[in-house]
Amino acid sequence: MPLLELDQVTKRFGEVTIVEDLSLAVEAGDALGIVGPNGAGKTSLFGVISGDLFPDRGEVRFAGRPVTWVDAAVRCRLGVGRTYQVPRPFESMTVFENLLVAVQQGAGERGQASYTRASSILERTGLGHEANRPAGRLGLMPRKRLELARALASRPRLLLLDEVAGGLTDPEMAQLVEVVESVRADGLAVIWIEHVVRALTSTVDRLICLAGGSIIGDGRPDEVLSSAAVREVFLGTEATAESLAESGATREGSGRS
Repeated sequence: MPLLELDQVTKRFGEVTIVEDLSLAVEAGDALGIVGPNGAGKTSLFGVISGDLFPDRGEVRFAGRPVTWVDAAVRCRLGVGRTYQVPRPFESMTVFENLLVAVQQGAGERGQASYTRASSILERTGLGHEANRPAGRLGLMPRKRLELARALASRPRLLLLDEVAGGLTDPEMAQLVEVVESVRADGLAVIWIEHVVRALTSTVDRLICLAGGSIIGDGRPDEVLSSAAVREVFLGTEATAESLAESGATREGSGRS
């Protein structure tokens, strides 16, 4: 039984269709990357998976349970954790307090167990030295790490990463990829939206490309990036898979991502 199943999901905003008749299955332990231009429906798809958005049509199932109309807080406790493109910490709280809230509210742990888990996640994500710093005073890389740490603190079975590598330097990106790979080693399923293609190709086993709310490529990363349809969506040229991976970003567009 797949961990996550989407069955002919459609999401509209007014007259604009963002995701259209999309079906997808993800197994426990899978690492799936999602690419596509801005406006392709990537983040809206994450909203439907996480419970931040409800579809207009179709069904979402998690661990065999229908969750189409279940809100984000309940899905988090069921095991769906996510990050956001723009980190959303409690800025007046310290880094440690941010994680403690995530552990207690997301994973439902209390007392000493919650403090122990928060401390463990701090070290795992390289934030131990930032534990007592107010989150609002963090730079970009520590904010990205904290966003990932908060998602991990809820004990997810499925981790949704929304452009966590964006804006980072190559060494910072490499450090973040190491954390994601360590998460995979624990058996978590990961779905990662990213414009920095080389971060995905070094981590995921499967890649899909979205365009116009539909999947136009699905398979091994090299196969998808070699597709003529995907090359056209990315750059509007007959670019090679290698040039796409090395470019680090898709063509920028407008609208929702």
